[in-house]
Amino acid sequence: MIKIEKKIEKIRKSCLETAKRELVVLKEENISTTNEKISKMIEDYQDILSVKYTNELNKIEREYNRNLFDYEMEGNLRLNKVKTKLFENIKAKVVEELKKFVDSKEYKKYLIKNIEETLKNSSKGTIYVTENDFKNYKDELEKLFNTNIDTIDNTNIGGCMVENNKIAIDNTIKNNIEEKLSEIKF
Repeated sequence: MIKIEKKIEKIRKSCLETAKRELVVLKEENISTTNEKISKMIEDYQDILSVKYTNELNKIEREYNRNLFDYEMEGNLRLNKVKTKLFENIKAKVVEELKKFVDSKEYKKYLIKNIEETLKNSSKGTIYVTENDFKNYKDELEKLFNTNIDTIDNTNIGGCMVENNKIAIDNTIKNNIEEKLSEIKF
């Protein structure tokens, strides 16, 4: 019986060794399969996170661009309001100073020279001056230029307009101011 027991013991040891080898192989296969599944899950999760990140980044970028556009538009509107106000203040100051000039002694010389310059560019016709200039200088201007003198509104500040049957030339101070101001670029 010893032989049988030895044989049984040998079979048992052999079975245990085989079972251990198979267990090692199964463990390695299980670890490999588990690692593959975990890697696949991690890749899938990274893909999902990448899509979420890209979508969130795009959303933030759109919001940034929208806010930037709104701020730029608001800034431009404010800047344009300031420019317009500044421009109107400059224009008002210039008009005020020129109105003072029209009331000065030097203005009469300016008016005569202004009419002469205007007449150089046209044939004789009717000369239009402001109501104030008409009241102050009508007789003198009619004698000096030997033509009809008529009135234009005092809002033209000073200077003259000449009109004949072919052309009209506006050389009033108001018109000259507006032409010079239109040349200013902000």
